[in-house]
This record gives sequence, C-alpha cells and structure tokens, in this order.
Amino acid sequence: MTTGFGGVAATHDDASFVDFIARQVMNTMATNAPVKVLAVHDTSSGPRVDVQIMVNQIDGAGTGIPHGTIHDLPVQTVRAGNCEIRVKPRVGDVGLVSFCHSDISAVKETGDVANPGSRRRFDWSDGIYCGSVHAQGAATTFIEIDADDNVAITAPKVTITVTDKVDVAGSVNTSAEYRVGGTKVVGAQAGSITAPTGGSTVDSQARTAIGAILSALRGHGLISS
Repeated sequence: MTTGFGGVAATHDDASFVDFIARQVMNTMATNAPVKVLAVHDTSSGPRVDVQIMVNQIDGAGTGIPHGTIHDLPVQTVRAGNCEIRVKPRVGDVGLVSFCHSDISAVKETGDVANPGSRRRFDWSDGIYCGSVHAQGAATTFIEIDADDNVAITAPKVTITVTDKVDVAGSVNTSAEYRVGGTKVVGAQAGSITAPTGGSTVDSQARTAIGAILSALRGHGLISS
C-alpha cells in the first residue's frame, strides 16, 4: 500500500485541504541547507564546488532518500573591490548553501546583471556555497583574534608578497633567524666579545675601529654586552 504525505486532518474541510497543498508547494522550495563538499574546481572567477545535501529526503512512509550531487556552485569569499581573503574549500568540508530566488546561471556565466536563465524559483541548482559550518577535527592553520584583541597566525609556512614595503611599528621577536636572499642576516644573539686593550700587535687606530664595530653589533643586539 502506498502511504502519502497527507493525513486525515487534511480532509476535514476546505481550509485544511488548501493548507496541506500550500505546505506541499512550500516543500519544493530550496532555501538553505547543510552540505558536504564532494569536489572542488578552479575557474577564472574563483573556485566552484560540487556538493551533496546532508539532510535526506523522505517518502510518505518516512524512508530516507539521499540527495544526488549538485554541481558547479559558486563559493562565497570575503572580498571588496580587488581585495580578497581567500580560503579554498576542501573535499569533505561541511558547509552551508543558500539557494537563490531565481535562476542565476546567466549571472554565474557573465558576472554581470542578467535576466534569469529560466522561470525556475528556489531551485537546488541556484545555490551559493557560503562556507564551513561544522568543524572536521581541530584546525592546524588558522588566524585567531582573542578576547584581548590580539591576533595570532598559526601555519606551517607563511608567504608574504608585497609590491612596496612592510612597515612594523612595534618590536619583532623571533626564535629563529632572518634571511635575505637565502643568506642569514640576523639570528640568535652571540656571546660577549671583548675589544682588544692594546699591545704590540694591535695599534690604537685598529682598536678604535674594532671597538666601533663591536659597539654597533651590541646596539643591534647581535652580541651581548
């Protein structure tokens, strides 16, 4: 026997029947849904993802029916003008997709104002991936702003490419060394070095020059005082 979505209550009167029909129509509208990322594709306008909705459909008997794959969804980024913070989704990520009122296929293709590609409304095909909503284990690369407004960047490697210069207003602490073109220029502080005091092998002019060099090294923190 086939079991439908309606019950006896839907047949009590015309209002109940119309209410049932309206709810069934509403159930065809895609709004927002948690999804799992199945594939990630690079395009000229940014990454696109293929996803699967994680909440199953059900039939009248309550049997779960998994959703299929929704292809080629644009990915939301944090962007203003030509400035962007970019985090590319990964396969297996769990995120949220928001589905649009109208067909967005023409806008996806041109990146500009366009007529809807069809008459469809609130369709699964017209989604935008808004980002992760459910962590899959602890993050190992992250930017964190704590309760004291301090910013921490944790990553195995950080690459900074600038077209002009980098200005640092405060002090810089490092547990390693600084390199320019692969050559070490600043590293751990060396021990104290005593300037020569005299003797037949070092004249006064040389002592003065050596003393000035040692003073400069101490001033820059390269050797201890």
